[in-house]
Amino acid sequence: MKNILFGVIAVLVICIGILFYQVQGLKKAISGGETETTTESNSVKKPVIINTASEKLPDAKIAYINIDSLNENYLFISDYVKVLKNKRIALETQMQTMSAKFQQDYESAQQSAQAGLLPPAEMESKKRDLERQQKELENKQIQMDKLAVDMQEKNEQLQHEVKSFLTENYDGKYDFIMAYSNAVPTILFANPKLEITHHVLDALNENYKNNKSAKK
Repeated sequence: MKNILFGVIAVLVICIGILFYQVQGLKKAISGGETETTTESNSVKKPVIINTASEKLPDAKIAYINIDSLNENYLFISDYVKVLKNKRIALETQMQTMSAKFQQDYESAQQSAQAGLLPPAEMESKKRDLERQQKELENKQIQMDKLAVDMQEKNEQLQHEVKSFLTENYDGKYDFIMAYSNAVPTILFANPKLEITHHVLDALNENYKNNKSAKK
């Protein structure tokens, strides 16, 4: 459930990784890296022109966040997953009970109809009852589907809040804040000295608890 909740951030991780490698490639080009030319027999070699900037790119200040740790320890996620899990379990339990009763009543009505034991009026009453039960089951399924929609909305809210928090609190401190995850290993090696997960987690959780208290 938590891995799903961070699905959107996983996409953001990949985009940031691609941007980082593009910047590194640009720095190499500006510093006068070697260029390759393709030659063909009986053809005239043409010079390769490389556009250069007047100033070198500055050294980037890079840090990274362990998404797995954020996933496990961010109170916003823990609280929401708990609520979502309780709702899902309650709906699944209700649907199982209702499905079992519907199946039992349906088989009983079918046997009675085949044996001719019930008058038409009573059979019609059982039919209406089965239709009502079926409708209630469909409503429960709609609630389950809405739960999935709610989770997607929370994904978007989480992505927005984390990005806004990092921008407000870490802009100027770092040029790149990468994301590290065992599940989505876009960064294959990371120097532990560059990790700021615990600092960000403490700040995020403190901010979340303050906002939560203010709403009470």
